Amino acid sequence: MATNETRSSHGRDEVFGYLCRRCLKCCHHKNIQLNPYEVARLARNRGLTTGEFRAAWTDQRAGLVLRQTESGACVLLGNEGCTVHPDRPLVCRLYPLARHVRADDKETFFHLEPHPHSRGTFTRSGTIGEFLTSQDAHAFIEASDDYFRWLCAARRFVNQAGESEHFTAADAEAAIELLDMDTMVARHCAAPEIAESLDADARRALHLRFLYQQLHDAVS
Repeated sequence: MATNETRSSHGRDEVFGYLCRRCLKCCHHKNIQLNPYEVARLARNRGLTTGEFRAAWTDQRAGLVLRQTESGACVLLGNEGCTVHPDRPLVCRLYPLARHVRADDKETFFHLEPHPHSRGTFTRSGTIGEFLTSQDAHAFIEASDDYFRWLCAARRFVNQAGESEHFTAADAEAAIELLDMDTMVARHCAAPEIAESLDADARRALHLRFLYQQLHDAVS
């Protein structure tokens, strides 16, 4: 999410609270980057495969991001608000916080500068950890961290293999396909009809297993 960070915090125990007033200002002019788990949640919400959702609702620029309308609104914003609210991405759940994670798993939260006309209210009625719970963010945080760890492992492999200087358009297409959850699960699962019935969290576990297997096979 492209916005201004103001100051770093000191973890989940920091005093923090925020009341959303549904002014929808935060749903405009934001680059919402998606990981495979978020794509899967949004795709199921729309009744689509992950590939169909990517084609219909996202752009591929510096990562997979949700499209915006001509007015700058999130393409999934409706007249009454977010049309996918139960499955909204992590950055939407965290707002007005941002979360950074290092390769050593250390997390840091940042306070974001809200829109000048935002109706949201900051409070001191809880902690960052309690705010995360209230936003049902934990499954999304776990998924984000899982894919980040795989990305770090893949980057180490590419660097060690000296392949980064020879990355082609075909390689980019292959990478996109690797990160498409439905494609990978259908291709590698011995019982795809069973996998299809699994929820997004179980499918994420399968997808990550296949991704790590790809790295293992490439090294072997």
